[in-house]
Amino acid sequence: MKNTFSSVCVVIPAYNEELSIGTFLKDIQRTLKNAEIVVVDDGSNDQTQKVVLSFSGVRLIKHDKNQGYGRALRTGIEATKKKFVVWADSDGQHRAEDVLKIAKKLTEKNLDYCIGIRKKDSYFVPNRKVGKFILGLLVRFAAGKNVGDFNSGLRGFKTATLNKYLHLLPKGFGASTTTTLLMAERNYQGEFVQIKALERKGKSSVRQIYDGLMTCVIISRIYFLFKPIRFFGGVGSFLILIGCIYGFLETVKYGLGFPVFAAILITSGIQTLFFGLLMDQISGIRREKFE
Repeated sequence: MKNTFSSVCVVIPAYNEELSIGTFLKDIQRTLKNAEIVVVDDGSNDQTQKVVLSFSGVRLIKHDKNQGYGRALRTGIEATKKKFVVWADSDGQHRAEDVLKIAKKLTEKNLDYCIGIRKKDSYFVPNRKVGKFILGLLVRFAAGKNVGDFNSGLRGFKTATLNKYLHLLPKGFGASTTTTLLMAERNYQGEFVQIKALERKGKSSVRQIYDGLMTCVIISRIYFLFKPIRFFGGVGSFLILIGCIYGFLETVKYGLGFPVFAAILITSGIQTLFFGLLMDQISGIRREKFE
């Protein structure tokens, strides 16, 4: 039987994951035979590097200092020439059988992307549910539709497609959310598969408040890049409408002419609307290089 995974690279970012990465690499090598495996050690100060070097056929790239999850992913993606790339976490959350599902979907259907959707019986950190709910609302607003498990850390892409947007990946956390929005906005061909996430081993490096705020900033950046007229046009139209209503009511009620505050609202709305049109033109120029 012809092996389809020789066209796949599995990129695994790792930061102080000595407790789990050995088992994960063993499972990946057994499950995805002939796939390229690239581990990016993002400045670990434990035995992660030693564990990875004990595996033959695994390529190790070492960052001298911790640069962030997104930067580690970018390093691994830039290092491969394979047609497809799958990224997975090294902390014990992801199963090799689910990585296999992603790789099979990508290669068999020649998809641009495939994202793992965590099933209900997956492990979730209890104190992150509120933050995830808020981020989910922002993502749905930005995408204009339900995008499922927007920040699942197990996903795969056609490398040529993903390479167009590598410069937009944040250095820290948020790469998963960013690529979800990009794939949805650009209408690439993709699918979703059900996966089961396990409880991670070791201590998480996620800073919930800081990384959550940075993710909000990232969502805003993507939104303004692809839909500036929707935001600024909406705000501008609202200001003009409120200004007109307020000005008309005040004029009719008191008969003292059109109020200054209403004129300010209308003028601000017009300026915001035209700013949105300008932003849309700039956005169009930037998007040309993605096509």
